[in-house]
Amino acid sequence: MMIVGIGAVTVMWSDGSIMRELIPNEPLRRLCTGLLFAGGGTAVVLSPLGQRSGGHLNPAVTLAFWVKGQVTGPDAVAYCIAQMSGAVLGVMIVALVGGAAAQSVQLGLTTPGAEYSTGIALGAEFVITFMLMFTILYCVNEPRHAARTPYFAGLLVALLVFVEAPVSGTSLNPARSFAPALLTSVFDGFWLYCVGPVAGAVLAVFVHGWTFGARARAGCAKLFHTERYRCIFTDCSHTLFPVGAVVLHEGDIADRAYVVERGELEVRKRNADGSELVLAKLGPGEWVGEMGLLLQLPRSASVVVTRAASLRKVTIDNFAHVIAEHPTETRELLQQLAGRLHEADRRLVL
Repeated sequence: MMIVGIGAVTVMWSDGSIMRELIPNEPLRRLCTGLLFAGGGTAVVLSPLGQRSGGHLNPAVTLAFWVKGQVTGPDAVAYCIAQMSGAVLGVMIVALVGGAAAQSVQLGLTTPGAEYSTGIALGAEFVITFMLMFTILYCVNEPRHAARTPYFAGLLVALLVFVEAPVSGTSLNPARSFAPALLTSVFDGFWLYCVGPVAGAVLAVFVHGWTFGARARAGCAKLFHTERYRCIFTDCSHTLFPVGAVVLHEGDIADRAYVVERGELEVRKRNADGSELVLAKLGPGEWVGEMGLLLQLPRSASVVVTRAASLRKVTIDNFAHVIAEHPTETRELLQQLAGRLHEADRRLVL
């Protein structure tokens, strides 16, 4: 991320850069810089490396998930060390390749804008990191948006760079500010790029918890789940199933439901002669197993994976919370149930 991001800062803003002539408008050039920086981060989160690690890239994000209880203390420390070290290595590579051009932008050093005090810059870093972390928490807790978390976060970062960079430099990330500060030996005001982002991210955890209650305990510290890499974080509600796996067995006690995030499932009912009837095919955004939770009855059919799937588990407690406090999602669930009953009736008539 730092190679792409600081490389973008160098290309767009260094002395004598041709981009200054091609894009003379500074706000537009700032927007391009933000898109490149955020795009690099998004690409890393979606990459195999990001899928393995969870794609935090930011000590403030990791510490926020530690406060939420989804990252252990030793892992949080190790992640922060890795993030700081990776940032330094990335900026060193840009310094070697960019030479004088990279030095002319102080290797992307973040400092308060000339017209803004340290206090204002601190407040700005606090607010924008709060916005980023709240967005991440909201997305990873929402089945409809979880798979798009890297995209929503990336677009927000690009927008924040465009709007806020003149105030504080839009760090959002202690590791991102630490590396240029270390390599240029300029630590004036560096503390605000630690205090502001960490405080903003941690506050986002509590505000998200107050806002969504018990439901906020769901989700995961991993920003992008796929069936290729298992999740390493605590209390992950995502479950990955290969093709052919039986998610729910006919006749079992209904103790959970799932929301499909990726992949495809089939609901199958066994006939008296041993053959199977496919009752429904399910895709992203659809619930499975909710009827059993709703009625507290044994499973009426089996659910089999037909294309490798990522599912979000919903417990009885979470299900009750959705019914009680989220009328929009309750209506969507009821519409899905009504649609399935209508399709079942149609099949019986035929």
